[in-house]
Amino acid sequence: MVSRNIFFTAILILFFSINDYAQLSSSITTEYEYNDNPFRTKYALKTSIYSLNYELGYDFDLLAVNYSGSFISFSSDAARNFYVHQFSAMKSFDNSFLGAYVEQRFGKDIYNYFDYTNALMFYNFNTNFKYLFIRLSSNLSITNYPNITILNNLKYSANIFLNYGFESGTTLIYGSSFNYKKYLNPSQSGTYSYFNESNQLVTESYLDKNISYVIQSLNYIRVAQSITPTTGIAFQFTNRSILNSGFNSYVKDVSMIYGDESEIFDDPVNYEGNNILAELTKIILNDFTIKLGFYFNRKFYPSQGIYDENLNYINDYMRNDKQKIFNVMLKKDFVFGKEEEMDLSILFNYQHIKNVSNSELFNYSNNSLSIGIGLSF
Repeated sequence: MVSRNIFFTAILILFFSINDYAQLSSSITTEYEYNDNPFRTKYALKTSIYSLNYELGYDFDLLAVNYSGSFISFSSDAARNFYVHQFSAMKSFDNSFLGAYVEQRFGKDIYNYFDYTNALMFYNFNTNFKYLFIRLSSNLSITNYPNITILNNLKYSANIFLNYGFESGTTLIYGSSFNYKKYLNPSQSGTYSYFNESNQLVTESYLDKNISYVIQSLNYIRVAQSITPTTGIAFQFTNRSILNSGFNSYVKDVSMIYGDESEIFDDPVNYEGNNILAELTKIILNDFTIKLGFYFNRKFYPSQGIYDENLNYINDYMRNDKQKIFNVMLKKDFVFGKEEEMDLSILFNYQHIKNVSNSELFNYSNNSLSIGIGLSF
């Protein structure tokens, strides 16, 4: 505990002495959120969520380095509190940049079950042809779950992004991604114990089988239109397709015993379907932004079975969801300092989610209301 306090004190001292170093940048954000179902299951858990996020970066002549961390606290269940931090480095060239980062999650008590370490390398190349902007990128990552080895994986993505602007104020965007995810330990075995109805200790063995790999194609098209100089509207259609031959017939044995965190049960590489969104953005007085969004998602999870009304897990069927999301975001920016070197942002966000699933556990609704304050130098 003492070493942790020393660490955070050092971070704060460095943060508030930022003006002494021209190439040093920093930001700190705190957020309060009320959420009536943060883990998005049938069994809602109302809670307040507090987060503290900070970022420190230094731009060397050779490359730029950055360190960021987030501490998340749940008022209803302190055992769920966790910390995530990331160290990254990036080298910029004339039309491209190359970088890497390492990220870790640290939980407490029984919830350290969800801890992971992720290392990723990425490369982006940008170019322009008159009104057409092109970005080509790729990344390679490896993720290790020390307590859930069946989910350890190697992932590769190749992406293309095209942006074409018209004189009418219309912007047409197309994006495509090819994703390959290889599970390094696709089976997991062990034993577990419990007391039966006669109060006798029973020990049983289990064998869980995961899919070996996933190949996914993602494509989207977005149309954005400027209505006035300060008002814009956008529509987007996204489609995800899993390309594995016979993927739907794989054994769906990775059940809820592996937790409820999004990367585990809602990894976007592991489902297919489509998404439609509509967004309206209004800027007032150059520094006050209002954004309204509506999103409709169809999701099919070939590697997941379903839960019936009695919460029995059945792997003969594939989970599929219909999800509607409504979002309101308000943001106000302020600039301080003699040379306007300090930025303060206040953010308000409300989101409503309604999820309908053939898997009983995932029939849920979710409302979240948050306010955040961010300061950057």
